[in-house]
Amino acid sequence: MNRLFFLLLLTCFLLTGCVKQQILDKITLPFVCALDEAPNDQIEFTIAAPKFQPSKSGSVSNMLLSKVGHTSRNITELMDMQLNRPINTGKLSVVLYGKELAAKGLADEMDVALRDAQTSRRIYLAVVDGKAKEILQANFSSKEEKGMFLFNLLDTNVRTGLVPRQSLHDFEYAYEGKGMDPFLPLLTLQNDQVLISGLALFKDDKYVMSLNEKQMRVMKLLLGDAKYGTLEEKLENGSYIAVKNVGSKVNYQVGKDSKSPKVTINLILNVDIIDSKGIHFPKQEQQRIIDRFEQDLTTTGMDLIQLFKNEDIDPLGLGDFVRSKTRNWNEEEWKQEYRTLNVRLNVKVNLTEMGIRK
Repeated sequence: MNRLFFLLLLTCFLLTGCVKQQILDKITLPFVCALDEAPNDQIEFTIAAPKFQPSKSGSVSNMLLSKVGHTSRNITELMDMQLNRPINTGKLSVVLYGKELAAKGLADEMDVALRDAQTSRRIYLAVVDGKAKEILQANFSSKEEKGMFLFNLLDTNVRTGLVPRQSLHDFEYAYEGKGMDPFLPLLTLQNDQVLISGLALFKDDKYVMSLNEKQMRVMKLLLGDAKYGTLEEKLENGSYIAVKNVGSKVNYQVGKDSKSPKVTINLILNVDIIDSKGIHFPKQEQQRIIDRFEQDLTTTGMDLIQLFKNEDIDPLGLGDFVRSKTRNWNEEEWKQEYRTLNVRLNVKVNLTEMGIRK
């Protein structure tokens, strides 16, 4: 027993000796990078790495480096030639892609990240409405490192906001999988402020179109169960009412409509009224409010689904769902059926609370 314990201890010791050590003070750790299209089929690669001020406690700025080349790996080596601390991508948290580059396709750039063992599969990706480099050049975060600001912006809105989750792993899964297409958050720079302006939709690895805030809100509800987010509706008297989603559930069902599949989406929302401009609602008015929300969500959802079919993209993964329920599913046949697919959306809204004011 003692001999076995000694051998295990020796093995662990030898394995730890194989790990290449890197001292933090001797490497450059970028938290965010940006890729843009460049002339002659090249890319412009930009990194933003934190630069701490020794004389100012808690003060941090960014060091920006940008170069043009054919591959990001070669560009990184060229950057190292002007740095006294080599670049290490182990802490990379956000990757930004310019819209023009995304429209040409991101498969090659994704392949670089996926081959790198140091790159986390949970890093956030985003498309920039314009050049991605311009966001890193903007002074949108004076008190927080730019990479961490962007990571927190995306992470907060994915976990508790309107943005559907789509990390590097999620994008790869949707791109490589059958019967689905990926999507990414769309960032916009306005007056040196970064905001999430919508959702960038892809056909395979190529950006084709974007959704606005309202469409993105409904798409997140259709993608999976959620318990965050606010819905707003205009009433007949011209005033607005806002409700909070305290728990929504969505499920998909597939049946046969003659020889073609038929998909039914059932969406149930439990909501609380959080803003009604001081208006009190009797029972009959509450039902009318519920009806307006159900009608609006159904119309927006069906318009979205029709838009996806017209553009021949499937960000909801309807093809993948039908494939999981269908024997001998054929991808080529599905592509022919998708544009005329019979989809039905049923929305049920439950008004659970009117707030603490009676």
